[in-house]
Amino acid sequence: MSKREATLAEKLAALPEGPGVYLFKDKQGRILYIGKAVNLRNRVRSYFHGEDAYRPWLREMIAKIADIEVLTTRNEKEALILECNLIKLHRPPFNIRFKDDKAYPFLKVTLNEPFPALIVTRQPKEDGARYFGPYPDGKALRETIEFLKRTFGIRTLTVVNERRKSGCPWRDTSKFLPRACLEYHLHRCSGPCVNAISQEEYRQIAVQVCEFLEGRRNEIVKQLERSMWEAAEREEFEKAAKLRDQIRAIQTVTERQAVHLPVREDIDAYAFASEMGLGCVQMLLVRGGMLLSDQHFIVRVAEGQSAAEILSAFVKQRYSSGVPVPKIVLLPVELEDADLIAEWLSEKRGEPVAVRTAASRVLRDLLDIAERNAKQALREELFREEQEKIAREYALRSLQSHLNLPSVPHRIECYDISTTMGVETVGSMVVFVDGKPEKSEYRKFRVKGAWILDETTGKPQPDDYAAMREVLTRRFRHYLDGDPKFSQLPNLLLVDGGKGQLSVALQVLREFKLNLPVAALAKEHELLYVPNSELPIALPFNSPALHLLQRIRDEAHRFALKYHRKRRTQKTLRTILDEVPGIGPARKKALLQHFGSLEALMKASVDELAKVPHMNRKVAKVLWEFLHQRELENE
Repeated sequence: MSKREATLAEKLAALPEGPGVYLFKDKQGRILYIGKAVNLRNRVRSYFHGEDAYRPWLREMIAKIADIEVLTTRNEKEALILECNLIKLHRPPFNIRFKDDKAYPFLKVTLNEPFPALIVTRQPKEDGARYFGPYPDGKALRETIEFLKRTFGIRTLTVVNERRKSGCPWRDTSKFLPRACLEYHLHRCSGPCVNAISQEEYRQIAVQVCEFLEGRRNEIVKQLERSMWEAAEREEFEKAAKLRDQIRAIQTVTERQAVHLPVREDIDAYAFASEMGLGCVQMLLVRGGMLLSDQHFIVRVAEGQSAAEILSAFVKQRYSSGVPVPKIVLLPVELEDADLIAEWLSEKRGEPVAVRTAASRVLRDLLDIAERNAKQALREELFREEQEKIAREYALRSLQSHLNLPSVPHRIECYDISTTMGVETVGSMVVFVDGKPEKSEYRKFRVKGAWILDETTGKPQPDDYAAMREVLTRRFRHYLDGDPKFSQLPNLLLVDGGKGQLSVALQVLREFKLNLPVAALAKEHELLYVPNSELPIALPFNSPALHLLQRIRDEAHRFALKYHRKRRTQKTLRTILDEVPGIGPARKKALLQHFGSLEALMKASVDELAKVPHMNRKVAKVLWEFLHQRELENE
């Protein structure tokens, strides 16, 4: 018996029988899969000895499992909530994940603030704010935001004016108010930061925005009509006219978007279609008898995964994000844990929620609409992927021809350096496989010694060539040392720059006795420098090969710049935190890990600062006042 098998046998023998969550890990300690169980012993053992062990996608996972960790809970509902939170936190590769799900944005209304804002976010939290979405269609999201700004006047600035909210401890707020922003002058913000509206009136606006996003538009219209007639009776005709315009705008967008149905409940209806390893979850939102919107989400489907498994995973992921819970969750198939999900959703909504299949003709018709939309969206996605695949293959073969490569460059690695006058110099390595970014293969390097003595001034100057040499040397040393993170060699090594960077790359490859195709792409004229050629290659401006290289080079630049900015802002933040009374090493480390940048720290309120580990409200207030005193001094 191998060491791995002995470890797993020991873990399986020690499993408890109660409810909880289990985590499968590989030999590097990375989480492969997270699941819940009413009986941990029976459920986990079934992966190795039961029917589950023969499912194709599970066989691949089981072969990688090196360790098992379990977290016990008091009941199955707690296990469900913990499972949702852990999947959202760790994003394991073998859990069902929706294509580009990290990129789907939500709309957040910060009802946890005195003057709520409308913010786009990709990380919903249980923080007292309201979340709506996700929005897979960026255009629809932008149109929604513009409509809400024009119609309701809710603010969208992410930086909250703390002086306006709670009073400025170092300046008389009655004598100081910030200037109104452009949004206010364009009548797309009601101006809470310049005292143009009271806190009570503004909060009513935020509540109406939430009701609009929930689909309760008839209720909003009734409220606005009452306010309009009251304003008219008081002879406040300008206010009444503004309310009239709001009502018309809401009615217009409702008539354009909504389809009326003979039901009165709030329903989220789902359908699923799959083909060629790709699946589509279609969602229809019905509120008060109106079909307000439809959205679809793409998922990779492993062999053996059922529609019930995928829909169960989707429902858990969606409603764990803090989005409004409907009265009915309508599904085309029965879920194994439907009762448990219904109990969890009922607790979130505050009243009973049904998770069920269609029981009437109207609901069956609704599912039919969802199914037709799912199949159509899936066909469009498959066609788009096929076209993109053909385009990538053509670009790679074109690149092989232009550079006279021995084979199609299936794996391309690109390197770039980012620095500010030699400070916090970093390097990036990005990897494209078959013309697509393979982000799990990206690597970043902190450059330690990249200086050269300027003969004119006698002072050290940053040396980009030395930085590139250090990055490439470390990359290929890791390869020769057998590091699994650098185990694959590229079919083409691309560096950002001209002849100089190309020479550095060739020198490093000679030192390691590696024979790899190399090229350098100079940004100024997009010229391609290759070995054994005096003149650079000028690819046609409309060449797919050039477009691919530009995309790879730009991605390497973006990745390097992001890392460089993070290093630079963390250094600035460390320096500032060293000046704050009461901030020691433990608190400084916790603040750096939690916020990561000065910009994020400046946006935080006293309450948010106080929630960071090792912090308390007294120190949080001192830190907040210190940061905003500096802000005023810099104005």
